Amino acid sequence: MKIPRLVLAGTHSGVGKTTLATGLMAALHKRQRPIQGYKVGPDYIDPSYHAAATGRASRNLDRWLLGDRLPSVFLQSSQDRWAVIEGVMGMFDGMSGTAGFGSTADVAKLLKAPIILIVDASSMSRSAAALVHGFKTYDPEVSLQGVILNRVKSPAQEKIIREALLELEIPVLGVLPKETSLHLPERHLGLIPVGEGGLLEGFIESLAEFMQKYLDLEQIEKIMLQAPDFLEITQSDNNIYNDDLSSGLNPGIEDLNHIDIFKNNNLKQGESGCANRRGDLLDLKASDHKFRLGLAWDEAFLFYYQDALDLAEGLNCSLIPFSPLHDLALPDDLDGIFLGGGFPELHLQELSDNISFLDSLRGFAAKGKSIYAECGGYMYLGKSITSFEGKELPMAGLIPMKAEMTKRLQGIGYRRGVFREDNFLGPRGTVVRGHEFHYSRVIYESEVPAVYELFKGEQPDRLEGYMRNNLVASYLHLNFAGQPELMQHWFTSQWRG
Repeated sequence: MKIPRLVLAGTHSGVGKTTLATGLMAALHKRQRPIQGYKVGPDYIDPSYHAAATGRASRNLDRWLLGDRLPSVFLQSSQDRWAVIEGVMGMFDGMSGTAGFGSTADVAKLLKAPIILIVDASSMSRSAAALVHGFKTYDPEVSLQGVILNRVKSPAQEKIIREALLELEIPVLGVLPKETSLHLPERHLGLIPVGEGGLLEGFIESLAEFMQKYLDLEQIEKIMLQAPDFLEITQSDNNIYNDDLSSGLNPGIEDLNHIDIFKNNNLKQGESGCANRRGDLLDLKASDHKFRLGLAWDEAFLFYYQDALDLAEGLNCSLIPFSPLHDLALPDDLDGIFLGGGFPELHLQELSDNISFLDSLRGFAAKGKSIYAECGGYMYLGKSITSFEGKELPMAGLIPMKAEMTKRLQGIGYRRGVFREDNFLGPRGTVVRGHEFHYSRVIYESEVPAVYELFKGEQPDRLEGYMRNNLVASYLHLNFAGQPELMQHWFTSQWRG
């Protein structure tokens, strides 16, 4: 299958990947190309800029969260489109110092996508060639097809760098002058999401015009069109909505899943996942009833993976948006609730003052219906949240804990979790792959039933989250598209047909 595509990689974090990727997408979109944006890694915010530039939801390509399903997820969303993939950190930065698993280069090789390297040239001249030479030769399997020089200060500097790069036979596809007016706003969790920061359409337009002026769009398009046919996908990966769950919960994440978690949990291997209880699951797609899933969606709660939402709809689910900030009550007749992450800490007063909605949420929980919450949603379900300034405000009170914001990062990185007991996402012993990133901590009043035992390698790390009475909540973010049986188990276990 022909899928025009490229990966924008950086030499390091802060090189300008998101600004440049967003601008390139916008410029190609203006040329009437059907652009589909992607982000390597788990980041929620960068894709919101891609969506503003292209008019369609961007998607994440994360090797840990999606596992061997990554190619099929990419294939399904990129058909009849041109894929522009923004990398993460430096090009070779991954989960280890040896294999580079999960890095931009790793994903590019998996998708057989050409790479364009972004170089911050603000403080170098001829040394830029040495830098590019290192990136070109470090991994011969990487297809480095060109460079973009960012933050170039003068024509004289550009001339020296171009001359130095001639020996490498790597084309310069753009030279961007240092432009302080075209940068994206940031705060403690990274960039500010588009919908929240008041980002005007004029900014995207200006960014597109800037890229049209300084990038060789014709040559970039040629590189995209010359990408090899996308054939490296197995039949079993053809559909992320496949009902055949025989592969279990860990579809071949190279060596990362080869740990014996069962010796620490006194579980038998056959108890590890939903696949082993396939007979207990109903086929929702064969039913006339759609699972009605309430989705918290507003300025405070907005962290969701698009492929996970697509999966839900593919499993005969109706997504019903609601706003804890603005609505007076939950929508009627919901079967379950998904409270994603976001920035509740920026809207504490409004969330706390919306007493009518909080009462509605408590009433929903009292009926024993399923509630799943991640990170910001997890905090919201506690008794209170204390702001960065030290002001404590009451919240839902469904979990006997208090959350407080901190100036220091409290949790970051990929995590492997094991369900400690049966719940609506899967049976005891089910292994999940997630990530966490938060500037907050939670304080429990007493010992509570945790959702997960988290692992670092083969060793248990800590207990995480809260699980009781059909409520599952934790700091862990999951991408259900990588483990669709979790979502299927949720919907079928709560089916009320």
